[in-house]
Amino acid sequence: MRPEIDKLELGSGERPLPGYLHQDITQRPGVELDFICQPWEIPLEENSLREVIALGVIEHLRFQEVHKTLGHIYNLLKKGGVFLFDVPDMKVWSEYLYNLTHNQQNKNPFRPEHIWATIYGWQRWPGDEHKSGWTRETIIGAVKKRVFLILKKESIFLHLKEYSEGGLLGLEMLTYIKAIK
Repeated sequence: MRPEIDKLELGSGERPLPGYLHQDITQRPGVELDFICQPWEIPLEENSLREVIALGVIEHLRFQEVHKTLGHIYNLLKKGGVFLFDVPDMKVWSEYLYNLTHNQQNKNPFRPEHIWATIYGWQRWPGDEHKSGWTRETIIGAVKKRVFLILKKESIFLHLKEYSEGGLLGLEMLTYIKAIK
């Protein structure tokens, strides 16, 4: 572990962000992880992080695990610390799935395999399956139970643009959350 770093990336996968401590449950070739464990098991001191980011991670956890993770991240963050994450908005993706299964694929912005993979995960390695689904309202409710303050959508997009390579994937198909302790 690198004690001088007070930012953590959950689910680092194959492309960890520079300047962060890195966590994942699966070691990927060529990726250096600081923590190989579940996100609610990360052994850091309380109030030790200023930022946690988890892009494309939360839907890989069971509902109970999401609640445990939110509680643990809340404890790890310093006062004013930020938790940035996203989840596919199942209200939108269920419409894409309806179109796909009712011969209306032309209404969808994605190929069928992308729609199925967003519902169930890409399943390329252990842990790459989706175990929970959220709408914007349900994930915001879960976050608010942990006493996080949630910022308005526009400020979240401005903050996340620095993390995405070609702009954000989609403003409506994913729910982006910026939760502040």
